[in-house]
Amino acid sequence: MHIVDDAERHHAEQEWLNGGSALPLVSLLASRGMNVEASAVARVALARPECPDADKLEEMLDTLSETPEDWIELLDSFCIDPSLARWRELMQFVPPELIYLRQRSAIRHLRKRRVEGNLLFLCACEWGLTPDAIELVEEGLVRPETLIERAERAGGARTTYIGLAAEAAYLAGDFLGTVRLLRDSLQHESDWCSALPHIAFIRERASKSENDALDRAGIPAW
Repeated sequence: MHIVDDAERHHAEQEWLNGGSALPLVSLLASRGMNVEASAVARVALARPECPDADKLEEMLDTLSETPEDWIELLDSFCIDPSLARWRELMQFVPPELIYLRQRSAIRHLRKRRVEGNLLFLCACEWGLTPDAIELVEEGLVRPETLIERAERAGGARTTYIGLAAEAAYLAGDFLGTVRLLRDSLQHESDWCSALPHIAFIRERASKSENDALDRAGIPAW
């Protein structure tokens, strides 16, 4: 027997999962101070075709990240001459507790404005890797060179950035570069960062001959 501990949340979740609007669930989570969870649900909902209440969910994302009144105007100005230095200036006065949500909300807007993928990636991971940054890589919008350069200042996360560079190389058709970067990623693994997610990404897309070549190169399967 399934026991429902939170009937109000369960009802809102079921309404959304059954094809309804995610707005009641997002609003409920936000009312409970669960802003990160609320934002995550809103972004998933907005990624679906013909999302109900899309405009209101977009407004909720802005509300949850506590954007100032002129925020969209500032982002639009940034798009005219975007750079990592300007991004740092734009974000420097954001309270630390709002950095994550504000950054994700901003990246969403900048993607709509078609800011170039490599710069957008660097903006998205300036304060640590985010799902938005990974998505840009896995959509083929980031060059391996950008990721390799970012890995130089990633500290213990080098494995992850180099693993993403391997994904980018594979998507760009550079199989030899893919193998080289996977080996590099494996060499820098730690208790916190593993190359396996990147190996899995590549092996799932690789042909039989490519997977055989990965085996011969000593790249583990998962």
